[in-house]
Amino acid sequence: MLRLCTSWAILALTVVVYHNNHSHLSASAKGVFSWHPYDQFDEINDHISSIDATNCRNKDKSELQLRKDIVSDLPVYNNLLSRVWYRNRSSLIHIHNMALNRAFFYSYVLQKMNSSANFYKQPNWMYFYFSGSADVNANPNILNGSSIYFDNDCHYPNWYTTVPFNKTLPLFGPKVYRHDDFGDQGNFLREPTRTTAVGIDAGAGRFMNYSRKEFKMNPWYENWLPDLKGDMDSLTKFTYYIGIKESNVTGQFTTDTYENFAFFGPNSPSASTTDERELPVQFTAPYFDCGGSNKWVVSAVAPVVDFMPRYTNWTQLRRQRIVGVTVTDIDLIEVDFNSCDVGIGNRGPSYLSGIHKCPRYSVCKFRPGFGMRRGGYNCVCGGGRQHPFFIQRPWKGVDIEQATEEEYKVGFKCTPTDYRLVLPNVDQTVQVKFEGGGKSSGGLPSDLQLLEKTRRRRKAGQNSTGQATATVVNYEPRGDPLATPARHVDDVKVTRADLPFESTNQEEREPSVQDIMALAERIRGLRESNKLHKYLKLQGSQYLFDPTASVEEDDYVGQNNVDYTVERAYEEDLKQHEEYKAFLISADHASQTPNMSRVAEALRDDVIQMRQRHQQRFHANQQRQLLKSRRKRASIFDNQSFDKMMRIMRWKSSVSGSNCDQQPNHRLTLPGDVGYGASSQFENEGRTAVRLSNFLSMYLQNVMPEENFGNMRGGGPLHKDMMFGEVIANVMGNFRIYSAGVYFDRWKFENDDGSVRELFGPWAFRRRGAFFAEDTAGYSTQYVDSDWFRQAKARHGANFAGTKKYKLRTYVRSNPQGTSSIKHEFFPIKYFAATYEMGFWTKPHFRCDGKVDAWVVTYVSPFFGLDSLRTKLEFRGVTIVDVPLSFLEINQCPMPFTVPNAFKNTARCDYFSTNCGPLAGFPFARGSYRCDCRLGFEYWHADGKGWIEGSLLELEYEKKKAGIFSRFDLLKCRPSSAAVLSPGHQALFGALTTLMWLSQH
Repeated sequence: MLRLCTSWAILALTVVVYHNNHSHLSASAKGVFSWHPYDQFDEINDHISSIDATNCRNKDKSELQLRKDIVSDLPVYNNLLSRVWYRNRSSLIHIHNMALNRAFFYSYVLQKMNSSANFYKQPNWMYFYFSGSADVNANPNILNGSSIYFDNDCHYPNWYTTVPFNKTLPLFGPKVYRHDDFGDQGNFLREPTRTTAVGIDAGAGRFMNYSRKEFKMNPWYENWLPDLKGDMDSLTKFTYYIGIKESNVTGQFTTDTYENFAFFGPNSPSASTTDERELPVQFTAPYFDCGGSNKWVVSAVAPVVDFMPRYTNWTQLRRQRIVGVTVTDIDLIEVDFNSCDVGIGNRGPSYLSGIHKCPRYSVCKFRPGFGMRRGGYNCVCGGGRQHPFFIQRPWKGVDIEQATEEEYKVGFKCTPTDYRLVLPNVDQTVQVKFEGGGKSSGGLPSDLQLLEKTRRRRKAGQNSTGQATATVVNYEPRGDPLATPARHVDDVKVTRADLPFESTNQEEREPSVQDIMALAERIRGLRESNKLHKYLKLQGSQYLFDPTASVEEDDYVGQNNVDYTVERAYEEDLKQHEEYKAFLISADHASQTPNMSRVAEALRDDVIQMRQRHQQRFHANQQRQLLKSRRKRASIFDNQSFDKMMRIMRWKSSVSGSNCDQQPNHRLTLPGDVGYGASSQFENEGRTAVRLSNFLSMYLQNVMPEENFGNMRGGGPLHKDMMFGEVIANVMGNFRIYSAGVYFDRWKFENDDGSVRELFGPWAFRRRGAFFAEDTAGYSTQYVDSDWFRQAKARHGANFAGTKKYKLRTYVRSNPQGTSSIKHEFFPIKYFAATYEMGFWTKPHFRCDGKVDAWVVTYVSPFFGLDSLRTKLEFRGVTIVDVPLSFLEINQCPMPFTVPNAFKNTARCDYFSTNCGPLAGFPFARGSYRCDCRLGFEYWHADGKGWIEGSLLELEYEKKKAGIFSRFDLLKCRPSSAAVLSPGHQALFGALTTLMWLSQH
């Protein structure tokens, strides 16, 4: 019995020891993150990690798909222009537009060339493969794949010599996806280059029937296919009318009017449509692309419409039918998800919402660029609360996710902000105009553009001192909107000198040389100090100069008259503070006795010293500016830059389609720095032109008209209807593209009969909801003489540096039945094409042609072919897109003089206490910026916000200039010192500090 009890004791002791060790190992595996609860992201992440290329074929179809609400706030076709879409959805919008682009093209070209005479001129297998390759290679950071899948017996192959006419393929699905080429023989760095793609026929091979329900990777199929009944035709298809004008001879059109062509395409729903079935583009749930790219992807799907059956004598049997779908993929890992709570800025349903770890009294704000990773948010203390003033605001989600439990509970606290100010709201009987403003936010009136400024004006002939006003400038307006009112004395005509007012009948004397020289010296001094415009008033065609006018100094300009060197020094201090903070935290972690309070004290002292240095540099720079007899233009705020901005906005609004033909040429072009930011904001539109130039480069370098590959015909020559279809699809597939074109150089376009055209330039545009296309070779003025074409040819006519080499690994079906897939004879297919960086954006210009009639910026991308010997590259032409200037978001914040931005240094943030940052969602509008408190300062207004919006500043400043009640001087931040004061002294010291600082500023 004793022996049995001993055995049970040993067994029980073993179990306890094993349990303790197992618990210890589990805790060690979690480490510092053991305080994180298991949430929805962990669930999805575990599921994603459990499936890869080695086991996906053994998984059930349900395991290869995720919940659809994992990707939320999906783009909706009829809301793309009616709401603000932020950067976190720009990639999804682009794959939405690319899927719609390809659906419009194939629907148009299949119906346009739907005749037995054009059967062999239709796009064949090489066109499908090359088009998908161009989609992927032109968008290296967005598109992961591009495909078109035809339904059962819906594609007529025109490239098989062994397939009779009017016969279909069982299935045809040319699919191109990005290949990870890190292990390729020629890749010496062993890093993915994003220049290699794989092209396959998804309908070839065993068990590749993607139309069956059992097929695992076809969530896009059931959205539109099969289209066997006609009960949904009115909801899923739409008739589009395209006006086309062609030219066969340079300088002459075949017809004087547009010829209408009607075709069926994806649906065009109304703005109130909410049924997903009626939308032209639908998104799939995330799924694993097993056997293809072997990645988790999200796809945008759009329908391709054609008449079926195509070739029959009984036309009454034909019906417009969805014959296939275009599918564009994006890597799920690259799609941002919003972990903040569902609300106005995060529309649901969203399965991953609410998993943020923002502390109490803080608000979660989304932060783009993290993809399917934790930490894509910021935590901002709510109204009445503030961050520790020695911490750079806001708290970043990635720092919170990596913090230990002690750091999270101690270091991330929002402390109350005492003695806050409620901004007075006084009703005004005098209204103020906010010129150049856009739609307001945050409680401002929405009709700022309609308000009228009323201001008392002195009579032109008399000033406040009773003296006669001297006319010194006889200026005839030259129509130059950038001409500054401050004219040089050599540019004006002096007619009278300043005379004392004695009698209106007194005879005027001629000014002496001394009077003229004294007046010129006075004008020069006023102009150098940027005050001349305050003494000049325009009356008719003359400027009236009043040297004794009492001009009220603009205290805002004086307080912000500092060089950008002060800002550089502050940024350097901020960088050193972040490095110092990282050093202290790491040293505290390595210490035997960690003490976060000691770290906080050191950081507080460092911030106070940094604030003192900033204040000393600020005031020292102001004193130097006052002592200088010849002031240097300020870089923080500049009145001349502000005046230039307002002249540009008035210039832009003064030119319209009704008067542009009466304007001189220089009035139809804005300075180049007005388009600052177009290359980044309109990148997706520019890449639409890059996609077409990539496709043309690949086609022209690899296709020979008479080339065959066994029983497969080659690509054949490009047809004019294909080029018209491409530019039409570029315009129809993107609301922000007003016009698009492809322009071939002289004698570079070959017709399908072997003849060569002198010029060929199909161009499409939208006007009042209708679409038109024309061959610009029919104009009397040739497009090869335009500035943008000559500039592109001068850059790339003989210089191909910057082109990138792309590869397409092509697999085709072994026979018409699609028994298996084999490598193509040319493996891989190589070509050189332009990147987005090789193209360029033109100056903003007004397209005054009676068609677009709008201010636009144009992106130009070159394409290349091979010479007659097919040994060297040669310039073949360019592709372009026009994007309206009204979609551009300007940046008014301070920038160095090297930045070509026409609107910089015009924001009215208080420089000493706030930082300026752009505010998205207000295109080409004055006041589209925000002012955030600097490190060491706090927001002290009780309005539920933590920052000052630029539109409020601009409106209050206009009130201040009008001499009516204004809150402008209160819109700044105060020094923060609550964190280092005891509660007993907090009230007294806080009030004294605030009053002293406001009296100085």
